[in-house]
Amino acid sequence: MQITGARRILIVSSLLVLLLAGSAFADPRERFAQETGLDIDLIGVVQVEIDGIELTLTFVFINDRTFRSKISAELRATLAPYVGRNALYVNPSVEQVVGQFGFSPFDVSIRQTGEPTFIPDATSWIEISFGFLAGRFEVNPSGPDRGSGSEGILVLGDAIDSTRPFDLLYRGQEVHFEIGTTYATTPTTTPVPRSATRSHEPVDVAPLGETGSLQGVLMHEEFSAESMAALLELDADLVRVMVLAPRDEELRMLFVRLGESIRESPLGPDLVAALDPLIGTGAVMVWVFSAEGAAFSPWTFYIKQDGTNYVFFSSASFVELTEGFLRVERVNAGEVVAGVIRLPKSVDADRPFSVYYGTSAVDYYP
Repeated sequence: MQITGARRILIVSSLLVLLLAGSAFADPRERFAQETGLDIDLIGVVQVEIDGIELTLTFVFINDRTFRSKISAELRATLAPYVGRNALYVNPSVEQVVGQFGFSPFDVSIRQTGEPTFIPDATSWIEISFGFLAGRFEVNPSGPDRGSGSEGILVLGDAIDSTRPFDLLYRGQEVHFEIGTTYATTPTTTPVPRSATRSHEPVDVAPLGETGSLQGVLMHEEFSAESMAALLELDADLVRVMVLAPRDEELRMLFVRLGESIRESPLGPDLVAALDPLIGTGAVMVWVFSAEGAAFSPWTFYIKQDGTNYVFFSSASFVELTEGFLRVERVNAGEVVAGVIRLPKSVDADRPFSVYYGTSAVDYYP
């Protein structure tokens, strides 16, 4: 499956080709950790010769710590939905410029003590760069002197227990993972990039006990910002809508910025009282609905202001209005899920900003 609009996503400034000749680092993981700011226990590197060319295959385990590094905002947005799913970012690369290479993700296998060897099939793989599954490579965006490669995501789910050691194997070579174990000293002076969200004080809201009225709103035949604002008796500048059709599954989203005027709206006194700490902060409430069922993850949201992307990696960046909102991977047919998106502290709520879901966006102006 291809993630559209995600070609040439950058882990630092390009597809990182590890040029090891003359390197001061004996272990390629150490160099990768130095260049990216990633913790070394999250990194695995395999090098194997294919048709006389050395392939470097880099794995990065995706968890909260992955985002405390130099990875780009675009890559953050792509990887965020896979936190907690035992997933790995996978980057095969070569020093040469090639359009096709003999790399096959289907030669990757996973071994964990006490469990049978697991060989992922096509359903376990997500393409980031087009043609990843077929061995298609692209010239490194930093220039041909950095070679070429491709990018994908391996989702292991229940196939492994990431609290225990496991090995990834590729054509007779293997790399060992023990998540949470430090193999070597990694940089501690690398600043958190500006695109990273900072934490908020958590806000607890009792989950909505009944969502039938929300469903009625989201099923309205005229689903537009204007009609929703009129229906909810809200200021038009607070309300936005988004309709997506991933894999032909329609997903409706209603966004309501929590301005002072919602106190007088028919949202209900209990909900307004619960939202009180967030009113006036720039926070945006979102209701999500699908008549047929559709894939959805709140971790795909991010904020953009003045050309800078702010991607969420902290659960405190959201407030759940329906139980389990942060763990949603799919909205079931006829289901409503809801939450509040809190603006990162680096975003100025008094200036224009956009709320993105993947490559689609709604814009807010003061």
